[in-house]
Amino acid sequence: MLRMAGTRMETTMASKAECDQYAVDLLKRFDELTRWALEHWPRKDFPLLESDFSEARREIGQILGPKLGDGDDNQHGLPPPGRDEGQYIDMNPMPWP
Repeated sequence: MLRMAGTRMETTMASKAECDQYAVDLLKRFDELTRWALEHWPRKDFPLLESDFSEARREIGQILGPKLGDGDDNQHGLPPPGRDEGQYIDMNPMPWP
């Protein structure tokens, strides 16, 4: 949390409860945005799917985990970042022999 004190900025640490509440609010707003987008998508011949938002949900999980410092306890229902993922995506597979 940043606060202005005169001409300098002071940083204060957020409590665990504040971090948890932020995470809950962020997930709730993302779910509301996803629901709104699915309901109001104008192209019915090419509909949006829940899976279209999976990468964004993974990114939010990365924000909520390490940056908020909630450690090993995963209270938000999101997969921990890096689990079951490769370090990179191989864009150049080996050619056939």
